[in-house]
Amino acid sequence: MSHRRIRFLAVILAMLVVWGVVLPQLATTRTVRERTQWLEQHQIDPAAMYYTELPLMDRILADE
Repeated sequence: MSHRRIRFLAVILAMLVVWGVVLPQLATTRTVRERTQWLEQHQIDPAAMYYTELPLMDRILADE
């Protein structure tokens, strides 16, 4: 097997480990759970945070 193919497979394996093991474990941490709960309480869609302006955020941050 060529070195190029081995490197490619190593990159794919690393991505699978991060996607299938690391991220799910990270999602169960207290910090992520608290942030998710906070977003839900304030009715903020996290997917929209990076693509639209959130006028609601100004009000929320002013209250804190």
